[in-house]
Amino acid sequence: MSLSYLVYDIESIVDKHLLNQIHFAGQGLSDQEAYDTHTAELLKKDGKTFVNAAFHIPICLAVIAVDKDYGIQRIGLLGEGSRTPGAIVRHFWDMYNKGNFTLVDFNGRGYDIRLLELWAFRQGISIHYRHFDKFGVRYRYSDDKQLDLHEAISNNLSVKYQGGLNLFAKLLGKPGKMETKGDQVQALYDAGKMDKIEDYCLGDVFDTYFVFLRWKVVRGQISLEQEAYLVKKAHEAIKAHEAETGFLKEYLNNFAYWQPVD
Repeated sequence: MSLSYLVYDIESIVDKHLLNQIHFAGQGLSDQEAYDTHTAELLKKDGKTFVNAAFHIPICLAVIAVDKDYGIQRIGLLGEGSRTPGAIVRHFWDMYNKGNFTLVDFNGRGYDIRLLELWAFRQGISIHYRHFDKFGVRYRYSDDKQLDLHEAISNNLSVKYQGGLNLFAKLLGKPGKMETKGDQVQALYDAGKMDKIEDYCLGDVFDTYFVFLRWKVVRGQISLEQEAYLVKKAHEAIKAHEAETGFLKEYLNNFAYWQPVD
């Protein structure tokens, strides 16, 4: 397999025990009480309940392996069977350390890759940063080793578009956010609905792939005709994956081909 790009997306939940240890030590709260208290405080202060990434646990990581011609080679969920947080993180960094590809994400520098680095710290995993200098994966102004589409499209956050990945996916006729949204992941996990989380994560990674293709059109690296062909092949790959695994059924039902605006 000649892997040139790894398009990926991660879903996470809160480490309620760690949150309790750091924010509510000695107060006698259960982990759930600590979580409920903290999110209520966040909602009152900021109008949001998103807990700082330092307290997050990766529970799902979907990937699309892409070749040098931007075609899909493989679709999957990392974790090598067990898909525990430790297995997910080890699998990701093992692929990264052994490979020579560009990471493709949406807000990965702001969240996904930073969470995976934090978990490398927690797990004691060595990261073999290629070109560990200003041109490496941590360098903001290069897409040689990591292409963060959120930063690329917004000219390194010079413009703050509202809507995130959902906006750009829907501009291309793709499903974007449907029944499940990111702020529901914690509740779904607590309810034991990992299948819905994994399905949601796979949908996000396909949205990222389609935005990636359009960015390549904007950069003049592929034509609209090439993009249309790749989208058609991706649609076929989604159908095959749904037939094999049962995932992405809702995504297929909401899939549409892009139409230009006059």
